[in-house]
Amino acid sequence: MSHVGVPRGTARKRRIPALLTAGVLTLPALAGCSSGGEDTAAVAAVPQDVARAARAQVADGGKVTWAVDALPATFNAFQADADGATARITGALLPTLFPLDAQGRPQLNPDYLESAKVTETEPRQVVVYRLNQQAVWSDGRGIGAPDFVAQWRALSGKDSAFWTARNAGYERIEKIERGHDDLEVKVTFAKPYADWRSLFSPLYPKQVTGSPDAFNDGARTTLKATAGPFRLREVDKKTGSVTLTRDPRWWGGRAKLDSLVFKAVKPEDRTDALAEGAVDIADIDSTTAHRIAQAAREGAAGAPPAGGPGAA
Repeated sequence: MSHVGVPRGTARKRRIPALLTAGVLTLPALAGCSSGGEDTAAVAAVPQDVARAARAQVADGGKVTWAVDALPATFNAFQADADGATARITGALLPTLFPLDAQGRPQLNPDYLESAKVTETEPRQVVVYRLNQQAVWSDGRGIGAPDFVAQWRALSGKDSAFWTARNAGYERIEKIERGHDDLEVKVTFAKPYADWRSLFSPLYPKQVTGSPDAFNDGARTTLKATAGPFRLREVDKKTGSVTLTRDPRWWGGRAKLDSLVFKAVKPEDRTDALAEGAVDIADIDSTTAHRIAQAAREGAAGAPPAGGPGAA
């Protein structure tokens, strides 16, 4: 599938030039966050088949509307009915400790971590996380060991009261402790786990994972505490949209967009939605993506769209 966007007029084309197939932006690029400095935008937690774009190419302000299959049934990414929309939305709202680069390799996210490494392998594997001292939840509480402990206990599989869909890696953890201070988290594994960087992403606040009731129901329709470049503003079931707005308390690179809207659009309606400007980004097949991009370029140049009225 391809992500493609069609500018709404030449002004919009200047504002987000990379929304065309030749240079579509990933979600973090649109957000304006970067885990590798100011030159290039970080990629999302899942590798994507789109080109990267320099942060400098993205103008400040405005709104982008992203088509999704449906409103997410839950904002809890670890539940059985979580879907792609859940992943995209939580990716802008919650910590991802090791996002994947263009080659699918996990890279430390300095917005949340100063360091993370295996400090012992015998008799147990031990991983020590050093948190960014600026990393806080939107309610003002610092991200810390209690959040790691609560998520581990919820996903360990030892308590069936937590309705979880996956627990890979968490079941291998023996204990989690506060380190030398509040910024250090020490994770000891009962069995070695090579893919430890995949854990705690997304990381939820302990208010969500601290009890079965909170885990099962508390994060299905809202997230009361977040820690990302955006915050959850509104879930509108009538219009089938979820609106995120720039979080002024975000300590990392300031989000480029004022708002990011995820709108439910059926796959068969996406071509028209893109052409009409109802959405800016959608997953469509590559042939359709190139056709829409070509039509947008011809339209911007004053030529009739290929296959449209006036075409030869």
